[in-house]
Amino acid sequence: MAAAYILAQNRRNLRRERVFRDRNNPLDYMTDADIIDKFRLPRHLILSLCVELNAHLAPDTRRSHALLPPLQIMVALRFYASGNFQTVTGDLHGISKASVSRVVNAVSSALVTLSSHYIKFPQDDRSINNTILGFSRIANFPNVIGAIDGTHIPVKAPKNDEHLFVNRKNFHSINVMAVCDSRTKFTSIVAKWPGSSHDAFVWTNSTLSDLFENGYIRRGWLLGDSAYPLKNYLMTPVLNPSNLRELAYNDAHAKTRNPIERSFGVLKMRFRCIDHSVGTLLFHPTKACRIVTACVVLHNLCTDHNVPVPQAQNPGAYQLNPPDIYVYQGPNNDGAEIRQRLILSRF
Repeated sequence: MAAAYILAQNRRNLRRERVFRDRNNPLDYMTDADIIDKFRLPRHLILSLCVELNAHLAPDTRRSHALLPPLQIMVALRFYASGNFQTVTGDLHGISKASVSRVVNAVSSALVTLSSHYIKFPQDDRSINNTILGFSRIANFPNVIGAIDGTHIPVKAPKNDEHLFVNRKNFHSINVMAVCDSRTKFTSIVAKWPGSSHDAFVWTNSTLSDLFENGYIRRGWLLGDSAYPLKNYLMTPVLNPSNLRELAYNDAHAKTRNPIERSFGVLKMRFRCIDHSVGTLLFHPTKACRIVTACVVLHNLCTDHNVPVPQAQNPGAYQLNPPDIYVYQGPNNDGAEIRQRLILSRF
């Protein structure tokens, strides 16, 4: 009897000591799969972000129990992924809705400072050649260095100039223009114009347009839909194809431009805060623009590291960009001649 008692005591002593984990640090107790599901980034990328953003987010003082950078980043990532303040406060206890709003704005601003590092348009020969090769493998369309399109991110109605944010589908939004490569990685982003702005206007007033117009980018074409002007560097579909060559051109054009549609779809599946199915971004438009750019930075980070795309909860909701009913009506310069030569020589 005594021997059994001593054996039981020894077993108790050998038991692992109970560990009480900090529920505000999910990296301590969540599995890798759960971390990606809730925060969209794997553990090592979150830790890398903590190092990269520390200087931007570190509090000047510990007064008022300021949130440390790692927790700020986790809060922001959870909001980007869910688009719901209540979800964030439920998963990370002790953080108020007002604190979540401030943290999301701070982390978004910090990520925007990294945008030039993670969002790069191909300009050197090697990156241009790789981009052209990637697009040519889709439908044998030559010389393509980017697919361009716009998407509307819903925002709450601002107090000032409210009418400017109402788009043609009659909801308040920001018109975001983006260019991507064949891997669905964004190479250019413009998130600053209200929803009433036409795609052609957003393009014409972009830095990338100036680079093409002034000859700083001398190689390659962009592929855009009929909302964009036909240029010698921007190929659009033939509106009323009259022969088999033009039909073949339109078919190859649509297939090769498809990555931008998929890019927007994947972006909104990953970061539901900018998806219409969740609602609207409850931030001032200026802050909402920073959130959009921050999500694009994180999307490119995920693309570079082959992070799995989350499953769509409602697949139909992510068919986001149906053919645009707006058709560009302005001058097309010499783009028509170049497009015709391409059709005759290639299709």
